[in-house]
Amino acid sequence: MSLGCGLVSSQTVESFTWLFRAWLTYMVGRPPQTVITSQCKALQAAFPRAVYHSSRVDEFEAAWEEMVQSYRLMDHKWLQMLYEDRKRWIPVYLKEFFLAGMFAVKENERLTSPFEEYLSPHTSLKQFFSSYDRALLEINQRETLSDLESKNSSCMLKSRFYFELQLSRLYTNSIFKKFQDEIEGMYTCFSIRQMNIDGSIVTYIVKEDIQVEENWRETRDFEVMYNASDAEILCACGLFNFRGYLCRHALSVINQIGLEEIPPQYILARWRKDISRSYIFNHGCNGIDVNNPVHRYDNLYKSALKVVEEGRKSHDRYKFTIQSLDEILNKVRI
Repeated sequence: MSLGCGLVSSQTVESFTWLFRAWLTYMVGRPPQTVITSQCKALQAAFPRAVYHSSRVDEFEAAWEEMVQSYRLMDHKWLQMLYEDRKRWIPVYLKEFFLAGMFAVKENERLTSPFEEYLSPHTSLKQFFSSYDRALLEINQRETLSDLESKNSSCMLKSRFYFELQLSRLYTNSIFKKFQDEIEGMYTCFSIRQMNIDGSIVTYIVKEDIQVEENWRETRDFEVMYNASDAEILCACGLFNFRGYLCRHALSVINQIGLEEIPPQYILARWRKDISRSYIFNHGCNGIDVNNPVHRYDNLYKSALKVVEEGRKSHDRYKFTIQSLDEILNKVRI
């Protein structure tokens, strides 16, 4: 979902100050909880082990120190600056922030913009505006078609866990396929050991066999805490906040303790296919330029989607909708 964008002529402090102030104005003074910026690609390639293979702060600190000592980089100014700013870009420090899949937390992971296929560094200003309007329209259409596909079809299950069936009925197909990666990942978790009981809170250690490099695998421990009083489950890997769905370690514990369903607080409305995306229909005829064919198309398309949404709800509504649409089409063609 695109709320808006800003076009800046240069990446300067002044430009970004203007951009954020304009954003605050349009959001009626409500600042964002998190601001995600693109990080230098060299960071991902330079020190993947310290950054992306650490699940705890002490692991990162030890790996970073080992890297600095091994390559004798103690006086390297750029690395010192990165280390001082570590709480803003190292995944292990960001687990408490909900990022909904918009932050790279794995090595070689690259997040792409939906506008990349429409724009390039050589796009002129005139081309930018026409391409941007077309991109918004086509992205919106793809999302709507994806929603309809999710409502009318479901993915093939990969296990016999009931919670996989549960979420196949609730999640959109695209997010469910990502969740299935965690279902498959449960088979790499080979040991679940209860470590501590503190009232209703039980702490488990889940061992996972992880392929770090092509010819190198290692076993890592992940701490998972489960609170039976409110069905809260937290894993040290932090995947739920990074991605918006439970990780293989938490799922392994859920299966171990005999829970059949995912607790409702871990099924986010943003991923559900039974939630109508009302934000699509955000303006009427008075809010568009009727002389602009793109705006006409956009508004007609969104209005038609309302009819589709209502017409699919029953057999009688479907028949009435089809009949009405045929009548409208005949009248429009005259």
